Amino acid sequence: MKKTFVGGLLAALALWTLPAAAQTQTTNWPTKPVRVIVPLPAGGQSDAVVRYYMQKLETSLGQPFIVENKPGVNTMLGTQEVARAPADGYTILYNMTAIVSNPVLLTGVKYDPFKDFVPIHRTYELFAVFAVPGSSPNKTLASFVSAAKASREPVSYGTTGHASSSHYFVELLAKQAGLNMTHIPYKGESPLFPDLISGRLQAAIVSGAAVKQFEDGRLQPLAVSGTHRLSLLPNIPTFKELGYQGIGNESFAGFFAPTGTPPAIVEKLNRELTRISELPETRERLAALALEPSPAMTPAAFLALMRRAHDEWVSNRGAVDIKPQ
Repeated sequence: MKKTFVGGLLAALALWTLPAAAQTQTTNWPTKPVRVIVPLPAGGQSDAVVRYYMQKLETSLGQPFIVENKPGVNTMLGTQEVARAPADGYTILYNMTAIVSNPVLLTGVKYDPFKDFVPIHRTYELFAVFAVPGSSPNKTLASFVSAAKASREPVSYGTTGHASSSHYFVELLAKQAGLNMTHIPYKGESPLFPDLISGRLQAAIVSGAAVKQFEDGRLQPLAVSGTHRLSLLPNIPTFKELGYQGIGNESFAGFFAPTGTPPAIVEKLNRELTRISELPETRERLAALALEPSPAMTPAAFLALMRRAHDEWVSNRGAVDIKPQ
């Protein structure tokens, strides 16, 4: 009977110490290197942002944050890898609005953005700019629409890929304005610029990274996506201001963790990343990349934004007929 009592007592003590041990691990996190999966190529705009943030985290949290670029299939490969990773705080993801738009727009997506991930921190807002060659006589979107309607031939426009958000944006514009346009997909933004600047393309969706081409007159911006004007282009109206709906109202780039990651770790990361975002140095770094940091946002608020973006893409998919390839 004594042995039974002692055995029961030891078992009870073991059960009691398990939560305490887990709490200690969470409080002391991180105690080893953290993998940061970026589902985009190295050397790009987003990659530069992530590496800057991770350098700051290493200094404040005392462990390496190792960036691993896993590009492929419109960010899906790296995203799916993190969805299957242990939810222990030692694998996190950096992604953009594609995390919610891919399951809506593409086939074969093997993750659910709401069941498989918990948002941590929104780093910056994404803007898409509808632009024409600097030599174009159209200096406003209204002028472009009038010219496109009067053209006997379809107006050509370029984007960074078939069924991309940019593709949907222009097709939404075309449908709402009653335009006949021909889509020419490119493998990224870099190969698109020469054709747009030279006039071989009549229009395109580009990112804020084209600010130098706007400043020197090689490109003319006509409208920007989003809920407010881009500070780098304060005189260029949003599509929404001009009466066009559904063109990038809710967009984001930020950090995510696998569902089940301890809330204390998510909150700790959110707190540290928010602190970094509010540094004057960070604003300068992002401005140099033609980006704007987003306002401070809790993980819960970020989740609500993700749901709004998802619902918008469901609406967009039904509004225009683009078949996945």
